[in-house]
Amino acid sequence: MNTQSPIIEERMVDALIIGGGPGGMSAAITAAQVWPGRKILLIRREDEPVVPCGIPYIFGTLKGVDHDLLSNAPFRALGGEILVDSVLSIDREARTARTASGVLVHWQRLVLATGTEPYLPPIPGVTRPGVFAIRKDYEHLEYLFEELIPGVQRLAVVGGGFIGVEFADEVHKGGVAVTVVEQLPHLLLRNFDQEVSVLVEKALRARGVDIHTGSGVTALEGEGENGPVQSVRLANGEQVEADGVLVAIGDRRNVVLAEALDLTMARGGGIWVDAFQRTREDPAIFAVGDCAFKQDVLLRRSAHSLLASTAAAEGRTAGMNLFGLRNERYNAGTIAIYASMIGDLAFGCAGMTAAAARAEGLSVVVGRIEVPDHHPPSMPGTRMMTSALIFSRSGLLLGGQIVGGATTAEVLNAIGIAIQARLSVHDLVSFQFGSHPRLTAPAHPIALCALDALHQLSTHG
Repeated sequence: MNTQSPIIEERMVDALIIGGGPGGMSAAITAAQVWPGRKILLIRREDEPVVPCGIPYIFGTLKGVDHDLLSNAPFRALGGEILVDSVLSIDREARTARTASGVLVHWQRLVLATGTEPYLPPIPGVTRPGVFAIRKDYEHLEYLFEELIPGVQRLAVVGGGFIGVEFADEVHKGGVAVTVVEQLPHLLLRNFDQEVSVLVEKALRARGVDIHTGSGVTALEGEGENGPVQSVRLANGEQVEADGVLVAIGDRRNVVLAEALDLTMARGGGIWVDAFQRTREDPAIFAVGDCAFKQDVLLRRSAHSLLASTAAAEGRTAGMNLFGLRNERYNAGTIAIYASMIGDLAFGCAGMTAAAARAEGLSVVVGRIEVPDHHPPSMPGTRMMTSALIFSRSGLLLGGQIVGGATTAEVLNAIGIAIQARLSVHDLVSFQFGSHPRLTAPAHPIALCALDALHQLSTHG
């Protein structure tokens, strides 16, 4: 029995983009810019979706979901169109897509940007009232902000990655007692070497956040089988009292539509795509963002970092090459560039950690430096910036980590560019930069770290 709504409208477009997060919107804007005159239609469930990276800040700094919305203005200014709907099915042979409201869209190019869904592990008690995950959905976040979080006095955050750390800090600003539980020995250990993780933990504890590391969760406990959550039971036997629990241990790629199209899935997860974000089965179908496969730029293996910035870069690649490869812009791989802030402590990383590089069998040297981020150091607002660059023994830059103040992110982005350009320690020693007493260190930390690494290589061979 066919339960689909009857077709009430048919539309003809040059490109259909399904999903309007950073990847989908970036693809839409780029396609509208690069291919003027083409009809670009973007379908998503909300007119104004939330900015994914800003979600934790809804509950503290921003004080509301309406302050964390992605603007449609740039796309619409280019003549793009947005349809608030959801796609139920796609016919690859007929080049059509059918929506829940009964619209049949005829397309020439298709971009899948369907994102992820939060992963809830099979922990006993995970369905209890008061247990929740973060979904990139306005109504869900509004419910958390308006109803659930205001009733929580003790929040446990299961997962010590970026979302868990940022959410813990933001919710704590509202007076909620917060405990972060992480199975690994330290928070953020998948992204940073231990010395940075320890600094972040110190900053969180100084702000009043409790931290339990080195032990997983065995149960979320409460009265009876279905009563509200009251505590978190750890593998080491400890019990953390909580009347609210955020489970923030990762997401699953949303590939339902892709699987229905029999598109190839990568072993590492996500829709298999080439360097131009095209799927294997059909060069007219692209995939970008969290639903698409990621390959590490250095190791050329599956990468598990799902970032809005990565999605946006993939969207630009797809948009530029949507109707032909004349732009010669391709995806060379994922670097994974993260940045965040706890209080006035900013921290970020790009590429490989020293621990990860050594685990791969690479012999590395780490150049380190600590400098004031303004000059002279007596300049108001100055704070110390600690930087580390990881090089292979051949001198190739593999990664970097920064801890400091507000200028941290820009130094981090420069490191990201250097990794993408495959620069060496010899290139970076002579790194030239613009200097200003209120904006930069007296000497750039990238050049100083490279000099320290070069000295180690020269001394130890």
